[in-house]
Amino acid sequence: MKKININKVTRIAPFYMLLLLLLITIGFSSFTSTSKIIASAKYDPYIGIQILNFTEYSSTNGGASNYETDNIDEVTSGAYLPNSNSEITYKVEIINLGTYENGIFTVTGLPSNLEYSFSGYNEQDKICDDNTPSNCSKLAKKTFYMTIKYKENGYNAGQTTYPLDLNFDFRTIHNITYDGFSGTYRDYVIDGGSANITFNQGDIPTGVYVTGATNSYQSPTLSLTNVANDVGVYKKHTITYVLNGGTQAPNQITSISSAETYTLLEPTKTEENFSGWYDNSELTGSRITTLSNVTSDITLYAKWSTYDYYIDDETFDGTTASVINTNLPLYSTDNVNRNFRIAFRINSYNHDYDNPANINNNTPPTILSSMVETGSPYSGFVFRVVKYNGVSYYSIKVNDSHVTSYLGYFPLRENIDVEIVREDGAMYAKVGSNIYTKLLDYNTSIDTFNVPLTVGGNINSSGNFDRCFDGELSNLTVEFYEGNIVNNVSYTETRTSSSYNLDGTILFTGSNYIDTGLNLFSAANINKDFDISLTVDTIDATSESQATLINAKDETQNNVWPGFAYRLNSSKKFELTSKWPGQSDGKINDPNSTPKTITIKRRNGIIYYSLNGAAEAKLISTPAASLNNPFVPNLTFGSSLNSSGSPFRFFKGYVSNISVQLYD
Repeated sequence: MKKININKVTRIAPFYMLLLLLLITIGFSSFTSTSKIIASAKYDPYIGIQILNFTEYSSTNGGASNYETDNIDEVTSGAYLPNSNSEITYKVEIINLGTYENGIFTVTGLPSNLEYSFSGYNEQDKICDDNTPSNCSKLAKKTFYMTIKYKENGYNAGQTTYPLDLNFDFRTIHNITYDGFSGTYRDYVIDGGSANITFNQGDIPTGVYVTGATNSYQSPTLSLTNVANDVGVYKKHTITYVLNGGTQAPNQITSISSAETYTLLEPTKTEENFSGWYDNSELTGSRITTLSNVTSDITLYAKWSTYDYYIDDETFDGTTASVINTNLPLYSTDNVNRNFRIAFRINSYNHDYDNPANINNNTPPTILSSMVETGSPYSGFVFRVVKYNGVSYYSIKVNDSHVTSYLGYFPLRENIDVEIVREDGAMYAKVGSNIYTKLLDYNTSIDTFNVPLTVGGNINSSGNFDRCFDGELSNLTVEFYEGNIVNNVSYTETRTSSSYNLDGTILFTGSNYIDTGLNLFSAANINKDFDISLTVDTIDATSESQATLINAKDETQNNVWPGFAYRLNSSKKFELTSKWPGQSDGKINDPNSTPKTITIKRRNGIIYYSLNGAAEAKLISTPAASLNNPFVPNLTFGSSLNSSGSPFRFFKGYVSNISVQLYD
C-alpha cells in the first residue's frame, strides 16, 4: 500500500504561502543574489535552484512507489519493480530562486542495475520556465518526468524493492560566444560538461582559438570538454607570407584569431638584411612587428635591404693590422639623422681580459667605435672591454656634447649577440637578450663628424688605429634603414657589476626576457646581501603554468637545486619557492591581484619576502657552506634558464621598476 508523506504535505503549503507573502511585501527583486548560487546550501531554501516537488506520476507492469521525500537537491523513494519490464515515472517540479542559469548535470545514487531517463527535459540543458521559456533564472519553474526502470539484464527476481537515494547535481550554465563566424551555433554548456559544435559549410575555419574550456578541433567539428567558465570560440584567420626570396623562420604561425597577440619572427636571406613585414606589396607605411585584433585573412610582405657593411667571420689579433675601417661615417652631415642598426656576435675573446689587472682603462680594447676622441665630451659611441670595480666587463659608452652620457656595463661572455640601434633620435642596445634597452635620447642638434665606424679598434685623434681588440666576431652587419624595428620599449636600463635597474615598464610577451648578468649564488656573491624589487602591473591570463617572472635557481641540480623562483603554479597563481640542500623548502603563495609590488632580500644568509609592503616573511636560509656545486644561471626576469642555459617558461604581462642591488 502506498504511504502518504504527511511531513511533505504540511511543508509545501507553508512554503507557497511564505513565497507569496515575500512577493507581496518586498517584491521580486529581493530574490536577486549577488554571489554564485550554491545548490547544496540547505540552510537557506530561498536562494538557488531546488526541487519543489517529487511525486509518483504513473507506473507500468506492477511498478509502484511506496513513498517519496524531496529536499533541495535530494530525493528518497521506495521503488517496487516486480517484473523485468516494470517502470515508475515520477513528476518532478523545480524552481530557480536565484539569478544564475542552471541545469542538471547528472543524477547519482541510483542502484547499479537501474537506469533513469527524462521526459520534457534534456539532461545538461538549461532549466527554463514552462510558461516563459525565455526565463531560465529568477522564479523559473520547470515540470518534467523521470522514469526509472531496469537496465538490460538488470532484473533479479530475488530483489524487487529498492530504496532510492537520488542526488540531483545542479550546476551553473556557461555561455558560449563566437567571433568571426556568420552562423548560429549552440550558445551555452553546463559547468563541467561538454559540447560538440559542427560548423556550417562556408563557415568552417582552418582553426579555432578557445578560452574557458579544453578543446579539440577536427574540421568541421569543435569538441569542448572540462568547461569551467564562459567559453569564447574565435575563428583563426589565415596569414599568408610573401617572402620575396627569403627563407621563413621555423615555427612562424600561419593563422591567428582576434583574441591572440603574436610577435612576428624574422625570415632570413643570404647577405641581405630583413627590414620588416609590411601589409602591402609596395612595402610602404609602418613596419609590422606584432599581430593583434586580427579579424580577417591577411597577407604580409617581407622587405629586404642590402647591408651597408657585412663581415661573415673575422678574427682580431689585438694589433692595428687587424682593425677594420668600414668607411661608414655614422655621424656625418648626410647620415646623422638616419636610423642605423649594427648587429654581430661575439664568438670568443682573449681570456687574459678575465683578469682585470690585464686591462688598462686608459687604452681599453675596443670592439666597435664610431667616436671622435677630440674635445670634451667626446661625440659618438664606443663598445669596448673595461674593468669596473675590479671585474672585467664590456660596455657601451655614448657621448655627445648635446646629450647626457650613458655608460652601460654588461658581463664579458662568449657566444653572445649584440645589437646597437639608433632610431628616431634615440640610441638602443640589445645585448645577450631579445629586448631593446633605451640608452638615451639625442637632442635635435647632434654633433656631426666624418670619423668612420671601425671594428676591432679605435681611430685616435691623430687618425691612427689603437686600443685593439683580441677575439673573434661573426655576422657583423651594418645597415641604414627606414621605419621602426624597436619595440617593447618604455623604459631605460642601467647595469653595473653589482646592480641592475629598469626604470619604466616592460612588456613581457612570452618570448622575451632579461638576463641581469648578476649571479646571486656564485662563490663571489653567496655571502653578499641583496635587494630585489619590482611591480607587476598586469598578468596575461593566457600565461602558461610555471611561467616564471623571477628566477635565481639552478635547474641542473634536480630536486636539490639551490636558489629561488617566483612563478605561476599549476593553478596559475604566483608562488615563491626555494630549495637549499639540507634545509626545508620555502614556499609562499600570492594572489593574482594587480598591481602588486614584490620585494625579496637577503640579510645575513636569510632570504625574506614581502608583498605590497606587508611584514616580511622568512623564505629560507642560504648558508655558503651548503653550496655544493657551482651555481651557473644568472638572475633573470621573464623566464627561467634551463640546464643548457636557454630561456624557457616565459612570463606574459607588464612589469615596471625592476631593481636589483648586491651589497659588498
